[in-house]
Amino acid sequence: MPKNKPEKKTISKKNQLPNQLIVAHFFLFLYLLSCLVPLLNAMDYDAPQWLYISLLNVAALVFIYKNNAFFQAFQLQKKAKLYLGLLTGFFAVACLSMITAINASESLVHLARFVNVIVAFFCLYIFIRKDPKAFLNFISKLSIFVVTFYSFRAINFFLSNNNISRSNELIIGFQHGFSNINIYSAFLVIQLPLLMYGFLFFEKIWKYAAGIVTYMVILALLFAGTRTAVLSLVVIFICTISFMIYGIVKHSETVKLKKEALILGIAPFLLIFLVLNVNRIDKGSMNSIDDLLNTKNLDFYGGRKSVKNNYSNEKTMMPINLKVNKASRTSSGRFSLWELAFRNFKKNPILGVGYGNYKAVGKSEHYKNYANSRGAFANPRRAHSDFMEKLAETGIVGFLLYVSLFVVPFLWFVGLLRREKDYKKQFMYVTIFLVAVGYTLDALLNFPLERPPIQLYFIVAVGFMLAFARKDTASEENEFNKKRNLVLFGVLFLFSFASIASNYAVLKAYQLQRDMRTDLAGKTLFSDEKLKNNYESIKQQWRKYPQLSYVGTVNNVYLANYAIKAKKYDEALEILNRSKSYNTDALLVNAFKAEIFLNAKENLDSAKYYSGKVFDIYPGFKTNYYMLKSIYKKQKDTVGLLRVMNRYTKYNYRDVNEWKTKANTIYDFTKDSEAMLKVLDTGLAYNSYSGKLIAAKQEVLGKLKFKSFLSKDEVKAKHQEAYDYFVKQQYPQAKKIFEEILKTNPRDYLSIQNIGIIELINKNYEEAIKNLSLVINAQAFKDGKAEYSRGYCYEQLGEFEKAKKDYSDSRAKKYPQAMALPESKYK
Repeated sequence: MPKNKPEKKTISKKNQLPNQLIVAHFFLFLYLLSCLVPLLNAMDYDAPQWLYISLLNVAALVFIYKNNAFFQAFQLQKKAKLYLGLLTGFFAVACLSMITAINASESLVHLARFVNVIVAFFCLYIFIRKDPKAFLNFISKLSIFVVTFYSFRAINFFLSNNNISRSNELIIGFQHGFSNINIYSAFLVIQLPLLMYGFLFFEKIWKYAAGIVTYMVILALLFAGTRTAVLSLVVIFICTISFMIYGIVKHSETVKLKKEALILGIAPFLLIFLVLNVNRIDKGSMNSIDDLLNTKNLDFYGGRKSVKNNYSNEKTMMPINLKVNKASRTSSGRFSLWELAFRNFKKNPILGVGYGNYKAVGKSEHYKNYANSRGAFANPRRAHSDFMEKLAETGIVGFLLYVSLFVVPFLWFVGLLRREKDYKKQFMYVTIFLVAVGYTLDALLNFPLERPPIQLYFIVAVGFMLAFARKDTASEENEFNKKRNLVLFGVLFLFSFASIASNYAVLKAYQLQRDMRTDLAGKTLFSDEKLKNNYESIKQQWRKYPQLSYVGTVNNVYLANYAIKAKKYDEALEILNRSKSYNTDALLVNAFKAEIFLNAKENLDSAKYYSGKVFDIYPGFKTNYYMLKSIYKKQKDTVGLLRVMNRYTKYNYRDVNEWKTKANTIYDFTKDSEAMLKVLDTGLAYNSYSGKLIAAKQEVLGKLKFKSFLSKDEVKAKHQEAYDYFVKQQYPQAKKIFEEILKTNPRDYLSIQNIGIIELINKNYEEAIKNLSLVINAQAFKDGKAEYSRGYCYEQLGEFEKAKKDYSDSRAKKYPQAMALPESKYK
């Protein structure tokens, strides 16, 4: 009888993934790591990130095409066809909106990006539907590593700077690796449900790692303190804990999550307590929730501390009875931008203003309500709500299609939850839904559609809902039509390559913008300062697409700047004139035309006309405001000067430095300290506890203890009294009288100069230089005495080059002692 051959042991392939799915996991890995794409010297991360996604889309399409027998890409269930139809429908309406677009090139930029969204969704769904549970576990584990990397940045930064008070300045110093801290926070919070899912259902080290990183992401979000992300954090936590309690109560026999629920329930409170005790503003007490979510600048905190420490009666410093209308403080944020979007929707409710054209619309209503502490130019390129923005850009039809992209997946989620009885599977659906909720809340208050690292998580969440919603494959089309598939792949490839071309052009344009901005930064246009680039080289590098910069200003303004530096003023004007229709307001176009007429053409009327046009639309644009002030000063138009100062501080009331300037200007004209005090009080009513304004008010209150203003005869008598002490070499007494004069007449430069000379005699050369510099900078005297005296101080301090310059300037004014100097002293 023959012996039985030993049976070959076979390895079970039940838990092994096919090679195609292993590669598909790798593609998902590459998509979700778009957050690590470097800036590549562009103006914003979005340009290199979208180019990366468009290239990855082509690679994914090639892979799917080569393995279509496995993936059966176009054999789609009805729900998948519906969602792709909604995406395509919105894209079609967005294309139609170009008919009404202000700037067609900007529409093309954003249409190319939306092509990326459609193709990425198609590819990722095709991957995920093959094994949604495996992909969910994979993405949850991937989030552990990604979130650890980014959360640690915040935790390390704020704990390392624990001795520094929490303020806007501290938060600005946080290097988070995104374009702004809102994007950073949204990117973290959208992954929180995946981490909590891992903490509840992973095993061994993955479970503990997910739990630790859950704590880390909460801590990072609290340190960052962005309100939208904190709102999402609260909503996600409430939903998760509620569903855990539901499971513990309703499925007590199978659900053993009491320990995890307790840990997750306690965690936020412990971490909030920790965060409130880091970066304390008042070293004697912990920060408040308001300090966390509404952080202010150091000027506010310093002023508040000064008032509390130095004045028992706060009414002395803070104006109590002065009421001001601060409604614009609210509308300078999202509400104003939403109102602007809705106004533009009403102008064209059918097609909107053109996809991607929100940045190009007129914003005069917003600018008149926009307050900025530095008076910096800011063109809001986004409505801070994707929903409001799409309403304005694509009209009512586009808006409804866009909303359906959120509503339809929600209905699928409800169906999944009602259909499924197994709690663990229900929790998977809740996890995916909460990822979509995090994105939706951000889309309501920000603009994640333009940010690939965030947008991709929403795409993936919808892909999971579709994949889990597949009851079976019977409802999917079984016919394999090679010719049809080839056509559909061809269409996807065609649009993807068009997207690559657009995204590459945008990247190159943003890189050139960065180079030019760096080159021009800190340079005076109407001077002989050398630049790295010249006009001819910039013309050779110039790109006509897109026509608007990353913030929505006209690109040609940069080109005009180089023409100005080349002293080709007419050519610069011609560039600006042909660019005025690229966006509605053309603020920088008119501002630079005013600069040319003021500084090169010396045509004050034309300069005032163009600067005035900008000021009428955007009164808080400080550079233009300064230009308009200088024009009125040259025209000796005091009424006009005071009018623009009043209008600037009315609309840009947060600029505390300009309140001080306005107060000093009022004093110069009126010599009335009470009027000066009223200006400062108004500034303080708008800017509570501003340290700069409080210090200025303290100075004025000090003056009010004395006579408000000395007449010329009184000043002359005081000077004679001081002079008598001076000739007797009784310098302390002389200095005291000069200081008394300055208490009521702070711009008496003869007193300042004499104090400087007394300091020189006493060999306090540094103090002497400070006083003499005030006199020289004010160009108070033409005799050269101040320059000679300061030069002597510099010489005694060993700063010979500075001494030579001052001696030379003094000689130019024919000051006798300077004229007697040997040549070695001034050459």
